[in-house]
Order: sequence, then C-alpha cells, then structure tokens
Amino acid sequence: MKKIGIVMDSTGYLPKDILEQFQIRVIPLNVNVGDEMFFETELTNVVYFERLSHITGLSTTSQPSVGAFLEAYESLFSEGVEDIVSIHISSAISGTFHSAQMAKDLASNPNIHLFDSMSSALGLGVLAWAAAEWAEQGMSAIQIMVQLQSLKQQTELYFIVNTLENLRKGGRIGGAAALVGTLLQIKPILYFNSKGQIDVFDKVRSRSRAWQRVLEELNRALSSGKRYRICIMHVNIPEDGKNLLNELRARFPEHEVRLFEAGAVIATHVGQGAFGLTFHPWPNL
Repeated sequence: MKKIGIVMDSTGYLPKDILEQFQIRVIPLNVNVGDEMFFETELTNVVYFERLSHITGLSTTSQPSVGAFLEAYESLFSEGVEDIVSIHISSAISGTFHSAQMAKDLASNPNIHLFDSMSSALGLGVLAWAAAEWAEQGMSAIQIMVQLQSLKQQTELYFIVNTLENLRKGGRIGGAAALVGTLLQIKPILYFNSKGQIDVFDKVRSRSRAWQRVLEELNRALSSGKRYRICIMHVNIPEDGKNLLNELRARFPEHEVRLFEAGAVIATHVGQGAFGLTFHPWPNL
C-alpha cells in the first residue's frame, strides 16, 4: 500500500485531535500585527485580539514561503511518504497555492498533487479531513484527487460577518464590494463563488435572520436523504458557537455535527464575531 501524506495550510482550522489522528501536516500562513510577524499556528485568538488592541488599524496576512512548503514536502518524503496530496486556500484570494506550486517544482520527488479548494476556512478544512480519511482507507493519490474534485462541488460554506470593512481593506471581497457604504443594518451572508472569490450570497436585516437563511440552505441539502458532516465555525465567540452546536445537534441528531474555531488569518479578514457553516455529504463514496 502506498503511503500518502496529506498537507494543508493553516486556514483549514482543523483541531489538534483530527490533525494528530490523521497526521495531517499544516503549513502556516503569516500574520502581521504592527511590527511583529507570527506564524498563524503560533497565535490563539485570545492572544491575537489582545495584540491587535494595541495597534492602530488592521493586521495583515501573507502566504507561506516557498521554503516552508519545500521543507514540509521533503520532510514527508524522507519519512517514507510516496505521494503527497496538498490542499490549499483559494488561489483567487491568496498566493498560498502559488507558493506550493513553486515548491513542487523544486522538490526532489515529483509525486506532489496540488489541490485548489477554491475556498477557505472549513470549506478547505473538511476537504483535507476527507482526503486524510480516504488515504487511511488505502486510496491512491490519484483516486483521492478525483474524489476531492467531486466532493468540492458538494461542499457548501456560508459565513456571516458584522462588517465588510476588513474584507474591503484587504482586497478580498470580490463582488461584495458594491455593498460597502450601503449596508446600514444589513447582515451579508458570504460564500465562495465559482471563481473561488468571496461574494455575497444574500443580504438580510439581522444576525438571527442571517442564521435562519443559512439553515434554509442546510435543510435543502439534507432533504437529499444523505448523511452529512456539518461544521460550525466561529471567530472568537465560543459561547455563541456552543449554542449553535447544541441547536444543530438537537435538530439533526442523525448527522455528524462539530464545532471549530477560525484563527487569526480569517479573523483578520472577516472580523471578530463572524461565524459560519460548512457541510457536505459524508461518508461520500
């Protein structure tokens, strides 16, 4: 059986238990807070927001270096991995995929398979999680890549933010830019469009209505009768996250429901208090 290594960048936000269980290698993006630069994996949200409170303006983010990817790839090959599947944040909003591509071109072993999630946060994380499960089941790298392409089309991600200002300043808002300055009390529901760009899915008048609108999409998907993996994500609002987790587990006991926390890169662009929902059919074979 070939040994498959799974790599993802830090914006997938899978927790330690999943990363360790499936030995998923994480390449961190960089977060710049004032004059200091951190690997995203070094920062908890508590520390990040505390440091952010001491600077003027917003933090910024940047892609991992080519060297960081190359070191990880070569390390995996030296450990006996025969193929690597490397899954990353949408190339439409980050240069991370490009760094991975350059590292692949420099690597001593050509058996590196790059996958553009066309998403981020748990839209990326659940794909890496699925890939790791498939690898454990004995699928080849090529089979995993084919399955990922199919599962990507079935994976939905919606997130609700308090403001679009962070996204606008970071240049990552896509078609949503037209909303800036006209929002008033509107709560936009965002998603990744077919080009892998952040865009507006719907506009509603309150946070609670935004959540109900997202649940309408979840109910539509669940009407297929398939079992789903449902993942809630929050940005530094753990109590709200737990409440949403309990709500969904009570409403959908036959489905797998888990809670995750987004880190500093996503927090930089969507702001504190954002939350979202990712879901896809699972098992998906």
